[in-house]
Amino acid sequence: MTADSNAQQEKARSQRAIRARAAAGSQRATKHRSDWKGQTAAIYCRISHASDEDQTGVDRQERICRDVAERLGLTVAEDQVFVDNNRSAWQRKRKRPGWDALLAQASEGRIRHVLTYHPDRLMRQPRDLEELLQIADDHDITLHGQANRRDLADPDDRFFLRIEVAHACRSSDDTSRRLLDAMVDRAKDGKPHTGRRRYGYDKTGTQIIPKEAAIVKEIFTRYLEGVGPNQLV
Repeated sequence: MTADSNAQQEKARSQRAIRARAAAGSQRATKHRSDWKGQTAAIYCRISHASDEDQTGVDRQERICRDVAERLGLTVAEDQVFVDNNRSAWQRKRKRPGWDALLAQASEGRIRHVLTYHPDRLMRQPRDLEELLQIADDHDITLHGQANRRDLADPDDRFFLRIEVAHACRSSDDTSRRLLDAMVDRAKDGKPHTGRRRYGYDKTGTQIIPKEAAIVKEIFTRYLEGVGPNQLV
């Protein structure tokens, strides 16, 4: 091995050591509220259509987050409030426009802090957390809840967040399982599913409403006669 090769390897090792010390130092550094004053923050609010453990309304969530921002001296612009009303964070295929917009802003480095009523309002799937952490690796982002704070660059906080999100996901899984079991039991007992009233039946799902039933019969009769959906509408 030549002297030049040895020198290059030694230089590379030195540079890696410098980066490692810098990263370790930044993770150990304590962040004080005085350093946050005037920094940009975003608010995220969400409520699910399902009956989960906490259904605090999005308006109240925003008020609480604004109080936290004022207490910490953070600045929240009008276009930095993201809301997903009647949206599930547990269903993997359910789109969340507010969440997607928040991630886009964070990826552009426009957000230093994210305020939410509770981390489970923000995410209930581990992959959502990992996506946020990947963005936080490039941008110094701190997550604030009503009663806690998580530095997304801190290994301990990342660890606790992963536990919290996994617990929220398990809670949603359990809720879904209980609902499905209840629906199966009702079906076995010959009872209709509860929830939104079906057109043509009353709220109990057992009594036919004649006027609505007549319309249903007409629609199906005309469909069987070859009338297309657009014409029926």
